[in-house]
This record gives sequence, structure tokens and C-alpha cells, in this order.
Amino acid sequence: MNANIILNRLPDRVEIGGKEYQIRSDFRTSILFEAMIRSTLNDKEKLIQMLHMYYPVIPQETGEAIKKAVWFYNCGREPQKEQCEKNHTKQEFKRHKTSYSFEQDAPYIYADFLREYKINLRRIESEELHWWEFNALFDSLSENSKIKKIMYWRTCDTAGMSRKEVQRINELRKYYKLEDELSCSAKISLAQRNQRMKDYVQKRFQEVNRRVET
Repeated sequence: MNANIILNRLPDRVEIGGKEYQIRSDFRTSILFEAMIRSTLNDKEKLIQMLHMYYPVIPQETGEAIKKAVWFYNCGREPQKEQCEKNHTKQEFKRHKTSYSFEQDAPYIYADFLREYKINLRRIESEELHWWEFNALFDSLSENSKIKKIMYWRTCDTAGMSRKEVQRINELRKYYKLEDELSCSAKISLAQRNQRMKDYVQKRFQEVNRRVET
């Protein structure tokens, strides 16, 4: 069952291996995390950076710590059973496609929060706005907000639209095109999957070498 942002206390700690660990719950940490997961770091470095970004004290059970950090980033929502492996088809790519970037769209998001909520994201203290609160506010921006219009232009189905409207949408898509269209959640899944495979191959390689030496 997903956590209830109204009824439940917003988490700033997670339980790992029977112990409680503090997790950085402010909105800026998770925004920076999204930027990091989209960087050119390799998969292992991304997972290590995830631990350093979210945990003041990194748990020894790093695998469980990564899972809890992903749970926190997803605002208490359990991950979908179907994970992004490879985007073999256009349909699969669309399913894992994102419509925004906190980094690329920062000016529009900043202006929309200021206009609709009177929240100045530059001046507010990080501790005053929990990541889950920020995410709820972001999702609930009105359809008239600039970022929601941009998100619509990037993802809307143009089938059935007039030629003039399709041309307008295509021009807007070109103007607001994202540098990286794969969702952050999909990138996390890929990093975890790829690192598990590398660890497995390395383990098997070490086992083979031990057999040869004996």
C-alpha cells in the first residue's frame, strides 16, 4: 500500500537491517539526484553517489539502502513490476519516456510555483519543503501553468489534429525538446540491472580463477 501524504508522517528515516537511518528528505536533494542519475557517470558510480546523496550515514546493507532510497524518491509508491530493460520498440520507449526535466525546465517550474503557490523555490529553506510535498505540488500545477503546457506539447497524440495544429505542435516539440527523454525511474532501473549483471560476471570470473588456481 502506498503511503498517504495527508495521514502519514512524511519520512525522514528508513529502516534497513533492523536499524533506522536518516535519509535526506528535502526537495533539493532529490532534484540534484535526478540530475546526477542523468549524468555521464557509470552505473556503479551513480549507485554510490545515490547512497552519499541520500544518507548522512551510509548503511552497511547497501543493496537494501538503494532500494529504500528508490522507494523514497518514488514518494512511497512501490515500483512497477515491469522494469525498463531495453527500449526495443517505439511503444516501449514511449512507456518509459519523461515529459519534464527539473534541470532543463527549472525556469518554468520556478515561475509556476511562484505564481500558483507563492512559493519562491530559490529562497525557501530546504528543510521547509519535503520532497514528497514538492512532488505533490508539482503534479498538481494547473493545466494553464507553463510547465504543464510544455509537458503536454512533448507527449500529446497528434492523431486527428489538423495539419496546421500538428505543424504547431511539432515546432513546439522541437523548441522544447528534452536533451534526455528517458525517465529517471527507468534510468535507475537500468543502472541497478546493469550493475547486478557486472557484479555477477565478476563473481563468476573470480570463481573460475579460483578453480584454475586449485
